[in-house]
Amino acid sequence: MNSSAPRYRSVSSWLKAQFGEPVRKISLDAGLGCPNRDGTLGSGGCIYCNARGSGTAAASSGISIAEQVDRSIDFLSRRHRSRKFITYFQSFTNTYGKPARIREIYSEALQRPEVVGMAVGTRPDCVPDIVLDLLAELASDRLVWIEYGL
Repeated sequence: MNSSAPRYRSVSSWLKAQFGEPVRKISLDAGLGCPNRDGTLGSGGCIYCNARGSGTAAASSGISIAEQVDRSIDFLSRRHRSRKFITYFQSFTNTYGKPARIREIYSEALQRPEVVGMAVGTRPDCVPDIVLDLLAELASDRLVWIEYGL
């Protein structure tokens, strides 16, 4: 065995093989909450998220998902000459909210043709069947990842 060969395949190399070129992640802030923040299960959050979340605080600044995507694509296209992207909902619980609102934000995030997929950070106890059905629907023609925080 060649000792210099990697023992695993990186996500970036897998994405490049799938889409024929590098794919960049775009972090988005949907402004969704969490049952450990809104009083449903607790308040003040948990050890996994800081008070502002792990994102940009764009939602609290009134920046729409579509504008966050546009700004990020413009920046990454200039800086890295990127042409393909995955939108990434990382802060808090991005399957926690009214299903109509969740559909709206996911649809906004996937509008541009350069967006080849979406990653959604959530927690295992906050993924109702209606949201799983929506994710399955979206996955019929693009890459969809669910990242479960444990």
